[in-house]
Amino acid sequence: MKKVILLMLAGVALFAFIFSASILWYRFFYANPDVNSVGSVNIKLNNDNNTINEGDFIPLDDETAKGVTPYEFGVENNNDNDTSYVVLLEDSIISDDATYSSKELLSRNQLKYYLSLNGQIIKSGYLSDIKNNVLDTRVISASQVNQYQLRIYVPENVQNTAWQNKYYHFDVKVEMKEEL
Repeated sequence: MKKVILLMLAGVALFAFIFSASILWYRFFYANPDVNSVGSVNIKLNNDNNTINEGDFIPLDDETAKGVTPYEFGVENNNDNDTSYVVLLEDSIISDDATYSSKELLSRNQLKYYLSLNGQIIKSGYLSDIKNNVLDTRVISASQVNQYQLRIYVPENVQNTAWQNKYYHFDVKVEMKEEL
């Protein structure tokens, strides 16, 4: 009787080991960490280019700013139905890096932006004009992909001393909107 119980426990342990190893194998080799799936919407975020510091920019006029390297991200609807989503722009502070710990965060009043959707500028203005961090609200059709480009820059009317030795770090988040 003891041998049967030990054999059953060994079988359960072997099953648990194989199941855990399969999950880890999938996450390590097949799961893409830069793509988040929210319901039926996939979000591809670019995590490499979301910090702006004084070494990366100078005050620019609005026309020149259109050539600034953008932060790019995409939203893809894999569902058969239209889906609503919201793009949020949130301020973020870098506290664990010696480069940024001695610098102040730029104010949203000191920065302007251009938001492009599929190559067309859809919004522009000062970051301080963005209400409740909502950068864009949109309905995406089934099987459609929306490609965004966000350019954030210091406008030329900002005094030199107002932006030097400061930085701006942001996080873009995409959330599905609940249908009523």
